[in-house]
Amino acid sequence: MYKLIVVSSFLVAIVTFTSCEKFLTEVPKSQISPENYYTTAADAEAAVIGAYNALQRNGVYGGGPTMQIFVSDIVRTAATNTFGGIGNYTITADNTEVLLLIWTNHYRGINDANTAIDCIPSIKMAEKRKNTLVAEAKFLRSLLYFNLIRIWGDVPYKVSQTNSLNNLHVPRTPIDTIYNGIIHDLEFGIEHLDVKGETQAGRATVGAAKTLLANVYLTRGSMAKRDGVGDGLTDFQKAAQLAKDVITTNHYSLCQYFPDAFIPENKNNDEIIFDVQYKSGGFNEGSNLGINMGLMGPNLLGGSFGGIHATEYFHTIYENTDLVRKEWTTPHVRVEGDGTLKTDFPEDHAQPWKIGKFRRFPVRKADYVPNDYDIHFPIFRLAEVYLIYAEALNEANKDLAPPSEIYMALNKLRERARYTNKGTIHQDLLPRELTYNDQILPDITEHDYPDYASVKQYIIYERARELGGECKRWFDLVRWGKLVEYVKLLKNFKPEGRRAPERNWAIIADNIQDKHVLMPIPTSEIHANALVTQNKGY
Repeated sequence: MYKLIVVSSFLVAIVTFTSCEKFLTEVPKSQISPENYYTTAADAEAAVIGAYNALQRNGVYGGGPTMQIFVSDIVRTAATNTFGGIGNYTITADNTEVLLLIWTNHYRGINDANTAIDCIPSIKMAEKRKNTLVAEAKFLRSLLYFNLIRIWGDVPYKVSQTNSLNNLHVPRTPIDTIYNGIIHDLEFGIEHLDVKGETQAGRATVGAAKTLLANVYLTRGSMAKRDGVGDGLTDFQKAAQLAKDVITTNHYSLCQYFPDAFIPENKNNDEIIFDVQYKSGGFNEGSNLGINMGLMGPNLLGGSFGGIHATEYFHTIYENTDLVRKEWTTPHVRVEGDGTLKTDFPEDHAQPWKIGKFRRFPVRKADYVPNDYDIHFPIFRLAEVYLIYAEALNEANKDLAPPSEIYMALNKLRERARYTNKGTIHQDLLPRELTYNDQILPDITEHDYPDYASVKQYIIYERARELGGECKRWFDLVRWGKLVEYVKLLKNFKPEGRRAPERNWAIIADNIQDKHVLMPIPTSEIHANALVTQNKGY
């Protein structure tokens, strides 16, 4: 990935320079357009690199306000900062801190991808490389649209670049049409993308396209069941097959130790299917993700501010022996002013639990800068593919006994959780000295979870335990039709060892409504585009 970032900066600089030369010597100013701007193979490469840049922006997967902030049963904002109502479900269409950023920067990225898709086909270059680059741009467009339709439902669907005032105003497109477009784009990607190992880390691959498409089918099938408009059977079957394809290619493998899927020292590991890449060192490519998500404490010492927390409930859904995932994901610790770590907070202490996956502690580099950190953000990991496979198989066999493959997939994650490292989890000592303990999370069988309903309930919690903090939970609860139910649950739920339910949660539980399965369209967008209507209830 270092190569991808360095090459991207180089290519952008070269293309900008050569394009200026073309502007000065060949093309009159009145005739400049993307069609005559992109004319060489280097231009094509730069156009796609530019589209990847969208993933780092705030509002997409950047470290500022993003989808990480959407409150669920396991993630909350600090009571003192609701990010314009996101944190307590008083959100309105006037929210500019989060929703407008998401809308604007997703569409900026879509336009970047559309520009590449429109312009690359006319460039004289190797046909195979041309198709691969277009497939990468279509993958990015699909990912961005998939986020948009899950947040807002019907949205304007633009599949060509916006390069004039003539195509700015587009009405909301039915979600089914957008799903079909996403599926078509990803099928193109499966045909033309490279496989893992044939391309630079951080670029879309066949495995990434199949994983995203499996997510799309799983989500669409779940929504159909939720809304009573179908059984989703065909979608679940397709999701299961795609997930199985990714698993059986053997291009990916789980990290032996759970934290190693996230630490910067193990970037580009074999568990990662697709991620947002960052590089520290003053290149304007570093991450500030850990500013809000990490261990609580001073930023300069590897700590995190208190913008995003784990709920007190989150750490209670882990099994007693599942200590590595529990402590790494939902730590109840604090980085002190002398750089040491306080870990002995009692259960009932006001110190918040954090989402700890993207921690910067311990600081291992002398040139560490909090908002220029060398950590990637995982969009898809192999662990999620196992969960997709298990869930899709369970849904596809709803009226039958759960297939044995479900338990095999789920036990892969339990097996990985049996590895512990020397020292304490939060010391995160390197090099690893791992120990395997078969008493941790023994395999589950059909005797433990004998039917569809029990397996589904297990998966609902297991997706939180494995994927919590990775921009998954709110979307999961929405597609299952459980967002309101699970948020309200915390109002009266008192975790063991605590004297009261989740602090200040009554306000959140009382505010959330059925309408919140979709977010309001930003007011500024409705004012700018008279063809866009507002979601119901806002």
